[in-house]
Amino acid sequence: MIVTEIYKGSGLGNQLWNLIVTKILAEKHGYSWGVMKTTPFKAHKFMPQFDFGDKVIGGYTHIEGLKPAELPQGIENYIREKPVILPECRNDGIFFDHYLWNELPDKSKLDGTFQCMSYIKGKKEVIRSWLKHNINIKDYSHKDICVIHFRGGEYLIGQSLCPPEYYKMAIEKMLEINPKMRFVVVTDDPKSAKKFIPNVSIIGSSIMKERDTLRQGTGLYEYKGGNIGVDYSILHNAKNVIISASTFSFWPVWTSEFANNVIAPKYWFDYNISNGWWRGVDSIVEEWNYLDVQGELTSGKACKYFYEIYKESSPHYKSGKLISVSPSSQIKLNRKNKLLYLLKEKKIKFMSNFRNTNYKIYLKFIFSKLKRKVFKN
Repeated sequence: MIVTEIYKGSGLGNQLWNLIVTKILAEKHGYSWGVMKTTPFKAHKFMPQFDFGDKVIGGYTHIEGLKPAELPQGIENYIREKPVILPECRNDGIFFDHYLWNELPDKSKLDGTFQCMSYIKGKKEVIRSWLKHNINIKDYSHKDICVIHFRGGEYLIGQSLCPPEYYKMAIEKMLEINPKMRFVVVTDDPKSAKKFIPNVSIIGSSIMKERDTLRQGTGLYEYKGGNIGVDYSILHNAKNVIISASTFSFWPVWTSEFANNVIAPKYWFDYNISNGWWRGVDSIVEEWNYLDVQGELTSGKACKYFYEIYKESSPHYKSGKLISVSPSSQIKLNRKNKLLYLLKEKKIKFMSNFRNTNYKIYLKFIFSKLKRKVFKN
């Protein structure tokens, strides 16, 4: 049996990558599988029949994404997807892990990002059946309507945020396809969406009066909307879509049987800074079109071709493969990942305290501690 875990600090898209790839790995190796559900599945309201495999007993993870303090019953190994530095940006490139694919031992708990197309290649039909949902909104499934997914919240302080220019250029490209196209936005952050994409109507869960009782997002941003299954369904049924670099929009659009025109940010998570590399390195969907910061639109197939050309000319690659970084650099990345997880836990705890406390009292307490520290020094 192999086991994975869903975390409170992961959005729905990340949870799905984790669950789906773990199930695929289990089936490939002939193992049973299960899930440590220490936090709610963020699609439980609209994917109530999702299969979590066999029951997992026990296990405890003190810090999300790190080695468990206690493994579940019957589990002997803890294996994390190998992080590999992408030299151009000094971040994990999210590479396909050949060890997991070819040599994964039984009785293991897995952790990782798993966001590689190679894991799910040829599996779209079966994954579509795994992700059956009980909401089916077709009001925006029309050739003259384009649904835009705007990811706000904690994305506003990260490098994967798509700027207003991205949405403006993507809208212009859609109008070239169909001058009659009108646009709507689904989002987790309607206030920011109005600033980034002005004069476009916001629809979906974020403007619902009903509130989702399950805390969505990653814990760094308080989502105040309704059932996110509404947005998932709208994106899944849309014929024309503009998406952000978000795994939430990836799954409904990739499994869609209706999406004819999809525009996504070129270079995915590194849209804003890349001059040719992709992060994740295996994130290109051939059927989609990708928009760069200059406003050029490139097909997914062409993006794969140009990525190979980039590798041939880059000093970081040899024969199309990444040149291994020094062990010390890899150790630094591992330490950085651990530090980020620790900081994330601290930040989540801080935000929780801030939301549940009278903020004036809380700030007064913080400033009094700072004041004592200053005078002490």
